Amino acid sequence: MLDLDSMDHRILDVLRRDGRISMLDLADRVALSPTPCARRVKRMEEAGVITGYAAQIDRRALGLNVCVLVSVRLARHGPEGTREFLSAVARHPEITECLLVTGNLDYMLRIWVRDIEALGIFIRDVLQSIPAVAETTTMVILKQDGTAG
Repeated sequence: MLDLDSMDHRILDVLRRDGRISMLDLADRVALSPTPCARRVKRMEEAGVITGYAAQIDRRALGLNVCVLVSVRLARHGPEGTREFLSAVARHPEITECLLVTGNLDYMLRIWVRDIEALGIFIRDVLQSIPAVAETTTMVILKQDGTAG
Protein backbone atom coordinates (compact mmCIF):
# COMPACT_ATOMS: atom_id res chain seq x y z
CA MET A 1 0.00 0.00 0.00
CA LEU A 2 1.39 3.36 -1.05
CA ASP A 3 1.66 6.05 1.61
CA LEU A 4 -0.13 9.11 0.20
CA ASP A 5 0.30 12.63 1.54
CA SER A 6 -2.05 15.60 1.20
CA MET A 7 -0.49 16.63 -2.14
CA ASP A 8 -1.14 13.16 -3.58
CA HIS A 9 -4.77 13.43 -2.46
CA ARG A 10 -5.09 16.85 -4.10
CA ILE A 11 -3.72 15.41 -7.33
CA LEU A 12 -6.16 12.49 -7.17
CA ASP A 13 -9.06 14.84 -6.51
CA VAL A 14 -8.26 16.89 -9.62
CA LEU A 15 -7.74 13.76 -11.76
CA ARG A 16 -11.01 12.25 -10.51
CA ARG A 17 -12.84 15.31 -11.83
CA ASP A 18 -10.78 15.77 -15.02
CA GLY A 19 -8.75 12.79 -16.17
CA ARG A 20 -7.80 14.56 -19.41
CA ILE A 21 -6.11 17.52 -17.74
CA SER A 22 -2.61 18.23 -19.00
CA MET A 23 0.27 17.69 -16.60
CA LEU A 24 1.06 21.41 -16.78
CA ASP A 25 -2.50 22.36 -15.80
CA LEU A 26 -2.61 19.67 -13.11
CA ALA A 27 0.61 20.98 -11.57
CA ASP A 28 -0.78 24.51 -11.65
CA ARG A 29 -4.06 23.42 -10.02
CA VAL A 30 -2.33 21.70 -7.12
CA ALA A 31 0.38 24.40 -6.79
CA LEU A 32 3.31 22.14 -7.62
CA SER A 33 5.92 22.39 -10.38
CA PRO A 34 5.29 20.09 -13.38
CA THR A 35 8.20 17.64 -12.91
CA PRO A 36 7.45 16.67 -9.28
CA CYS A 37 3.75 16.52 -10.14
CA ALA A 38 4.43 14.15 -13.05
CA ARG A 39 6.63 12.00 -10.78
CA ARG A 40 3.83 11.73 -8.22
CA VAL A 41 1.28 10.75 -10.88
CA LYS A 42 3.66 8.15 -12.35
CA ARG A 43 4.37 6.74 -8.86
CA MET A 44 0.62 6.41 -8.18
CA GLU A 45 0.05 4.78 -11.59
CA GLU A 46 2.87 2.28 -11.04
CA ALA A 47 1.59 1.47 -7.53
CA GLY A 48 -1.90 0.79 -8.88
CA VAL A 49 -3.54 3.73 -7.08
CA ILE A 50 -4.42 5.22 -10.47
CA THR A 51 -5.69 2.31 -12.54
CA GLY A 52 -6.76 4.16 -15.69
CA TYR A 53 -8.51 7.11 -17.21
CA ALA A 54 -12.02 7.00 -18.64
CA ALA A 55 -14.66 9.16 -20.26
CA GLN A 56 -17.81 9.89 -18.29
CA ILE A 57 -20.81 9.21 -20.49
CA ASP A 58 -24.09 11.07 -20.14
CA ARG A 59 -26.48 8.19 -20.67
CA ARG A 60 -29.41 10.56 -21.12
CA ALA A 61 -27.66 11.94 -24.22
CA LEU A 62 -27.84 8.37 -25.55
CA GLY A 63 -31.58 8.18 -24.88
CA LEU A 64 -31.25 6.17 -21.67
CA ASN A 65 -33.51 8.16 -19.37
CA VAL A 66 -34.37 5.72 -16.59
CA CYS A 67 -31.83 4.48 -14.07
CA VAL A 68 -32.78 1.78 -11.59
CA LEU A 69 -31.20 -0.35 -8.91
CA VAL A 70 -32.30 -3.96 -8.97
CA SER A 71 -31.64 -6.28 -6.07
CA VAL A 72 -31.26 -9.91 -7.02
CA ARG A 73 -31.60 -13.00 -4.89
CA LEU A 74 -30.24 -16.14 -6.50
CA ALA A 75 -32.05 -19.46 -6.51
CA ARG A 76 -28.79 -21.40 -6.76
CA HIS A 77 -25.87 -20.17 -4.68
CA GLY A 78 -23.18 -22.59 -5.79
CA PRO A 79 -20.46 -21.84 -8.33
CA GLU A 80 -22.65 -22.99 -11.22
CA GLY A 81 -25.56 -20.67 -10.37
CA THR A 82 -23.24 -17.73 -9.77
CA ARG A 83 -21.36 -18.38 -13.02
CA GLU A 84 -24.64 -18.63 -14.93
CA PHE A 85 -25.91 -15.35 -13.45
CA LEU A 86 -22.68 -13.40 -14.02
CA SER A 87 -22.37 -14.71 -17.57
CA ALA A 88 -25.92 -13.56 -18.36
CA VAL A 89 -25.34 -10.14 -16.76
CA ALA A 90 -22.15 -9.59 -18.77
CA ARG A 91 -24.08 -9.94 -22.04
CA HIS A 92 -26.29 -6.90 -21.36
CA PRO A 93 -24.85 -3.38 -21.70
CA GLU A 94 -27.93 -1.98 -19.94
CA ILE A 95 -26.39 -3.33 -16.72
CA THR A 96 -23.65 -0.84 -15.88
CA GLU A 97 -22.80 -2.15 -12.40
CA CYS A 98 -23.05 -5.54 -10.76
CA LEU A 99 -22.22 -5.59 -7.06
CA LEU A 100 -22.00 -8.65 -4.81
CA VAL A 101 -23.56 -7.59 -1.48
CA THR A 102 -24.16 -8.97 1.98
CA GLY A 103 -27.47 -9.48 3.74
CA ASN A 104 -30.56 -11.20 2.42
CA LEU A 105 -29.72 -10.20 -1.17
CA ASP A 106 -26.98 -11.50 -3.42
CA TYR A 107 -26.41 -8.77 -6.02
CA MET A 108 -27.31 -5.15 -6.72
CA LEU A 109 -27.46 -4.10 -10.36
CA ARG A 110 -27.50 -0.59 -11.81
CA ILE A 111 -29.46 -0.61 -15.04
CA TRP A 112 -30.09 2.15 -17.60
CA VAL A 113 -33.00 1.89 -20.04
CA ARG A 114 -34.89 4.16 -22.43
CA ASP A 115 -38.16 4.32 -20.48
CA ILE A 116 -40.38 2.47 -18.01
CA GLU A 117 -41.79 0.24 -20.73
CA ALA A 118 -38.26 -0.85 -21.71
CA LEU A 119 -37.54 -1.45 -18.03
CA GLY A 120 -40.51 -3.78 -17.68
CA ILE A 121 -39.46 -5.74 -20.73
CA PHE A 122 -35.86 -5.97 -19.52
CA ILE A 123 -36.84 -7.15 -16.03
CA ARG A 124 -39.33 -9.71 -17.32
CA ASP A 125 -37.59 -10.99 -20.45
CA VAL A 126 -33.95 -10.75 -19.36
CA LEU A 127 -33.41 -10.76 -15.60
CA GLN A 128 -36.30 -12.94 -14.51
CA SER A 129 -35.62 -15.42 -17.30
CA ILE A 130 -32.16 -16.26 -15.92
CA PRO A 131 -32.67 -19.67 -14.26
CA ALA A 132 -30.33 -18.78 -11.37
CA VAL A 133 -32.49 -15.77 -10.38
CA ALA A 134 -35.08 -16.42 -7.67
CA GLU A 135 -36.29 -12.88 -7.03
CA THR A 136 -35.74 -9.27 -8.10
CA THR A 137 -36.75 -5.98 -6.55
CA THR A 138 -36.53 -2.76 -8.53
CA MET A 139 -35.95 0.74 -7.21
CA VAL A 140 -36.22 3.65 -9.67
CA ILE A 141 -33.66 6.39 -9.06
CA LEU A 142 -35.54 9.69 -9.00
CA LYS A 143 -32.50 11.94 -8.66
CA GLN A 144 -28.76 11.34 -8.56
CA ASP A 145 -26.45 13.80 -6.85
CA GLY A 146 -23.74 14.73 -9.34
CA THR A 147 -21.11 15.12 -6.63
CA ALA A 148 -20.91 11.41 -5.82
CA GLY A 149 -17.53 9.90 -6.28
